[in-house]
Amino acid sequence: MLYAHSKRDPITKELLPKEEWHLLTEHLEETAKKAAKHAGYFNCAELGRILGYAHDYGKADPAFLKRLEGSNQYVDHKTAGAVLVTQHYPSLYGRLLAYAVYGHHGGLPDHISRGSSVGLDEALKNNKFSIINNFYPTIPPLVVESIPKRIKSSNPGISFSLLIRMLYSSLVDADYLDTEKYFSPEKASLRNKFPTIDEMSATFSTTLTDLLAKPLNSTLAKSRNQVLKCCLEAAQMPTGIFTLTVPTGGGKTYSSLAFALSHATQNNMRRIIYGLPFTSIIEQNANVFRSALGKGAVLEHHSNIAASQDDEIDINRLASENWEANLVVTTNVELFESLFAAKPSRARKLHNLAGSIIILDEAQMLPSELLRPSLAALKCLSADYGVTVVLCTATQPAIHPDWLDGITPVEIMDNPMKLYSDLKRVRVEFIGSQSDAELNKMISSQHQALCIVNTRKHAQALFRRLAQQDGNYHLSALMCPVHRTKIIDEIKIRLKNKQPCVVISTSLLEAGVDIDFPQVYREIAGIDSIAQASGRCNREGTVNVGQVFIFESTDYALPRGWFSRMAGFTRMVLNRYPDPLMPDAVSYFFQLCYELDTNLDEYNILENLNAGANQLSFQFREVAEKFKFINSDTVPIIIPFDEKCRELVKEAQSSHYPCSYSQKFQRYSVSITPRELEQIRALGKLGIIDKKIYYLMEDGEGNGLYNGRFGLSINPDKEW
Repeated sequence: MLYAHSKRDPITKELLPKEEWHLLTEHLEETAKKAAKHAGYFNCAELGRILGYAHDYGKADPAFLKRLEGSNQYVDHKTAGAVLVTQHYPSLYGRLLAYAVYGHHGGLPDHISRGSSVGLDEALKNNKFSIINNFYPTIPPLVVESIPKRIKSSNPGISFSLLIRMLYSSLVDADYLDTEKYFSPEKASLRNKFPTIDEMSATFSTTLTDLLAKPLNSTLAKSRNQVLKCCLEAAQMPTGIFTLTVPTGGGKTYSSLAFALSHATQNNMRRIIYGLPFTSIIEQNANVFRSALGKGAVLEHHSNIAASQDDEIDINRLASENWEANLVVTTNVELFESLFAAKPSRARKLHNLAGSIIILDEAQMLPSELLRPSLAALKCLSADYGVTVVLCTATQPAIHPDWLDGITPVEIMDNPMKLYSDLKRVRVEFIGSQSDAELNKMISSQHQALCIVNTRKHAQALFRRLAQQDGNYHLSALMCPVHRTKIIDEIKIRLKNKQPCVVISTSLLEAGVDIDFPQVYREIAGIDSIAQASGRCNREGTVNVGQVFIFESTDYALPRGWFSRMAGFTRMVLNRYPDPLMPDAVSYFFQLCYELDTNLDEYNILENLNAGANQLSFQFREVAEKFKFINSDTVPIIIPFDEKCRELVKEAQSSHYPCSYSQKFQRYSVSITPRELEQIRALGKLGIIDKKIYYLMEDGEGNGLYNGRFGLSINPDKEW
């Protein structure tokens, strides 16, 4: 008999009798069924079936049986299956399948070896294939004509590499699910417990009726009603690429959900995926969706979501592995980096994108240096996988049709310019150069005001000038998320109660935080950042016109590089338009950014993929290393801010699996540079768990390196 997996007694750890082991033929058969189902959603069921049958062919090797019986000898079971498909199927089709088989555990390989990493080409050439143990798995015939053609594209490298990734995802998820069913049937039974699109649509109908029935007794109410109706009308269109340009306060959260549910029903689509730039926006939107659809309808997938105490049977944790929920709210980082990932844990979910609706809120925040490969991937998903994409933002970037193979996205709003005028609640004024002393005088004279600057160092210095009294707050990423949330909650209460409130913050407060100041001061930056800051001003229309003042600091120079370039483009916009937030001004700003500033494919990802398209020669791992939304050499350090965190640190210190606490520590972490980490170590304040988890050795509530005013300050007497 041949086996795929052995099993041990959970208490004694002794091997169970072979009668209870997982038969190889059963595993291949079930994996093939599941992979065919996954790939069937993009019309590649037969390719998925082949992968399921071939992926573990190497486990027929007698050496693998010894491994299951307890031998420590390493057995390569992936190469045999990869060789099998390359010999059994015509040239490039065999290679297409071999990538997935060879990478189903360790990750998609590069085609050509690089450094110590063995490439697929070398692995296949060095393997002398022969039938193993007289076992020849079922290998279905490949009808080439049944494989759907890729839609013609100026980026064939994206088209073919994404096909490999989608097939790889189908196999990996199928393999994991069948293995999970064998080892943990109780986990497997908890899957797919989320409501369907039809069930969510039925639940949402009550909310939708209420929204449409609201009295149109103000310009704001009329505008929100118009946004909703435009979304419902556009939802009846076929799948494609859309833009939704709605200013802050226009009700785009509910309206975009209405579009998605109606569009999914109209086009028989499977799921809705919201991609957002910040976890704070995710939490906010997810709560809105839960209020309309029920608590169990939404899967949040981001770093701040901690696993439950019983990780093994956490339904949301299970669904996060492969996005099996029908409404997923996640980060742009998770979505796009998964599209270019090589690791199986990241790529596993990709097949579930087929037939979905992807709504990118704050789409203007996609990093410009990766814009062209990002858009190329979205276009490919739309063309080849039945995906509808909605670029949803208050400041729509000027996307050139060439970046989408000549496609011009359909704007959902019938008159974005009129909508902007109707919803305009702030006046933006450029007040020129200002010293910190002058700024302090202006801000301190206000009952309620927010000032946003570009650097932590400037924020700390400006806050030090304010009187240290109730109602004055400082916010920056040097505060752990739990601390920031506590401060923001206090700010909201003071604003609501009309109490004095002055806040000095870095840009972290610009997006996703539902606060409302009558006056906002914003250090010069990109127009997109100024628009985000303006969204924190007169948000609810409580004053006739909110005031947004743009200034340049005489005390702190703009950081070199990106900040300075964006500020320069903003100056050009200010010289040309009296209102820098009007749609034409915003479009001009992005035109300047895209035409004069950065290489929109800085790491030549499209060029490299296109060069390998004809021979399916792709460097998957190399691409994954380059495609990073956040390139940072920072490391997280845990701040024992409250008793809960201090208890978690103690538990992790005594745990055999301290890394399992990583998610629970997310909301207590601050990112610092390696140099700053060494400074903390030199001060004797650095605690280490399992050689890789760092924490601050002091109470977060004290006045040491971490304090309630500034958060983490390694040199508390010096400005950062």
